[in-house]
Amino acid sequence: MSKEIRSTIEQIQRWIKSTNSDRDPSPFIGVLEALREAQSSSPSAPIKQSWPSMGHSTSTKTVFESSKTQTVAQLCGWSNVDSKSVGYDHMSLLLQRDEYEKVAAFYIFQMNVNRALGILNEGLQRGGKEELATLILALVGSIRATSTNNDDKALIDEFSSVTKLFHRPYVRAMFGFILTPDGQDLQYECVLDEQLDLNDKVAFAARYLNEQRLYDKLDKLAEESREKGDLQGILLTGLRQNGCELIQKYLDQTSDIRTTTLLSIYAQEDVYQECPYVQE
Repeated sequence: MSKEIRSTIEQIQRWIKSTNSDRDPSPFIGVLEALREAQSSSPSAPIKQSWPSMGHSTSTKTVFESSKTQTVAQLCGWSNVDSKSVGYDHMSLLLQRDEYEKVAAFYIFQMNVNRALGILNEGLQRGGKEELATLILALVGSIRATSTNNDDKALIDEFSSVTKLFHRPYVRAMFGFILTPDGQDLQYECVLDEQLDLNDKVAFAARYLNEQRLYDKLDKLAEESREKGDLQGILLTGLRQNGCELIQKYLDQTSDIRTTTLLSIYAQEDVYQECPYVQE
């Protein structure tokens, strides 16, 4: 079993542990089904959130909040990113790998500018790439450009053109988010079409897309995961029928019977028995 697959299995086990108690033997149902089950009882309420610590900033972002979107954030490691979430310290693991830009992006997506800048400065002090200094300047400038009371669209367009030259996906996504004008019907392709980890796309979508946009995007991501046999997609499909189909696709592509057998332990018995790889 490769290191990447082992990490994926461990993540799936954390998802299951975080949603199931000893009194709840049901299999992990996945984000899509959990959101749809709670749609009527816990609708998302849009609120306006401003950039803190930016003086007289008038720039805001529309955030959609509900108890279920908070659960999604927890599953994806976005629930209070400064503390241990789902049994592991997500941010510390990334910092150990010197992924300062990625951690900074998490804080920007949560509109915590000071923490993002602190992470990038920490990377510089630890001997990180000099590009981090450029990133800090661009980050401060782009947020200020969108936070002024004037209508200097030319300045915003200039920052947008320059920041698109960054090559790393989390950096491009971070600036795409900052420079996108606020609205309640946004798709945020500038973030969600980047090569981000699936759990980060799911958490971002749950926080910033309205319900219709959210379900459209999550359905698309789930289908892409099934087509590719990407086990990370179990976050969306759960371990019911759609999850079984995803696992079967993974097996067809990899012949990794060891991993598929391990995952079948967590599937509901009636679903498990219907899986083609079990019958074979």
